Amino acid sequence: PSMKADSLLPPIAQRPTFLVHRLNAELARICNPLFRRLDVDLITSRILAVLFERERVNVGDLVALMSLPQSTVSHQIRRLSERGLVERRPDAADNRAYVLTLTRSGRTTARKCQAISEAVYAEVFADYDEASLGVLTSALTRMHESLQAMQPLHARASDGEPS
Repeated sequence: PSMKADSLLPPIAQRPTFLVHRLNAELARICNPLFRRLDVDLITSRILAVLFERERVNVGDLVALMSLPQSTVSHQIRRLSERGLVERRPDAADNRAYVLTLTRSGRTTARKCQAISEAVYAEVFADYDEASLGVLTSALTRMHESLQAMQPLHARASDGEPS
């Protein structure tokens, strides 16, 4: 199949944005059955990984890091708290903010999630040298920064700009 001559887009299977979608779908397909044994999913495991790595995280910072809506993160935090995996406390430095920490049980679950992530990471990046991995990480970071800087498409459409 050919593209229209006036289109700037490569075929969908060659678009980096679509490739990122496919990567995430494959990660979910591979990891979710493993995470299900721990009664978590890919997103929950990522939240646990952040808390495992940083030990103490402000909820607002977690929302920004995860690039998920506040409501989604709040729902995840509530579920993790109800399961006794996460504690949510007011931030001593800012009463309007909340800080998350792992409980002992949360740390155990997060450690198991981390082991799954390490195994997948080792398999996926086994043939990458440090320079190639650095280029990939840099390119993905730049893509994320560009997307963060974009005005939402629905806002541009309502302003009369083409979307």
